Amino acid sequence: MNWDDLRFVSAVSRHGSLLAAAKELRVEHTTVGRRIDAAERSLDTKLFARGTAGLVLTVDGERLLEPLQRVEEAVNALERRANAEQVEFQGTVTVTSPESFGVVWLAPRLASFARQHRGLRIALEPSGDVLDLGRRQADIAVRFFRTKQRALVVRRVAEVGHGLYASKSYLARDAVRGSEDLKRHPLLSDNLQSVEARWLSALSSGNTPIFTSTLAVGLAAAAKAGAGIAVLPRYIGDSEPELKHLPMPNEPKDVLWLTVHRDLRSTPRIRAVLDFLINQFDRERAILRGR
Repeated sequence: MNWDDLRFVSAVSRHGSLLAAAKELRVEHTTVGRRIDAAERSLDTKLFARGTAGLVLTVDGERLLEPLQRVEEAVNALERRANAEQVEFQGTVTVTSPESFGVVWLAPRLASFARQHRGLRIALEPSGDVLDLGRRQADIAVRFFRTKQRALVVRRVAEVGHGLYASKSYLARDAVRGSEDLKRHPLLSDNLQSVEARWLSALSSGNTPIFTSTLAVGLAAAAKAGAGIAVLPRYIGDSEPELKHLPMPNEPKDVLWLTVHRDLRSTPRIRAVLDFLINQFDRERAILRGR
């Protein structure tokens, strides 16, 4: 059989659909379907049945899942070990991060670093999805949470502060003198139960935001357009000359974690990117936290 077909079987078993598996594997969903069919033919076994919730493993599929996962992990470990033993400072390093942080903060810095090192390519994946470092979906992760997976090495690198911002033209029309004024102003926030969203709700006595976005860059754009007062990361708000910071009590902060698989942390190209990021976080600690 083609052992590579097992990657497709494993992905579909995790996600329950061809489309979701295709997104993880970065192929067309029709390719996933063909590889599943090929695996079933080579094993002479029906692995999946289509149900109301999507594709579900058959009894035979369930029986084969555990040994299949062991094979997949062995292959992933072999790839990590091979990459870790490379001595040349070249190749691709994939970095995953939250969307806005990746676009605004990481992208210009990583691109500049890659430009200085011929042979090194950096692929930035700013995504709301949590990519799996064990399955080589990414090499390095910058995250606002600390993973508990034992195979991953985690380092606390910075704190990202948040604050309230509005355009200078908006404030010229209607000044904000303190938190008591927030009850009468249109608010812009994320639509998640984040620390900063809860802080804004408490600060404004439960005033419901008129506009929400999961992307901080979207909130910044709305604030610049004069739509209201937005809660933004300090590294975004302070960098926008059209916006003014409105100091408030107990401004929230998120901890930023740098994560890498322990098998890859000594790989020259990955070690170089890690060291660069650690240095950048240290140099710009005050900018991220908010002066």
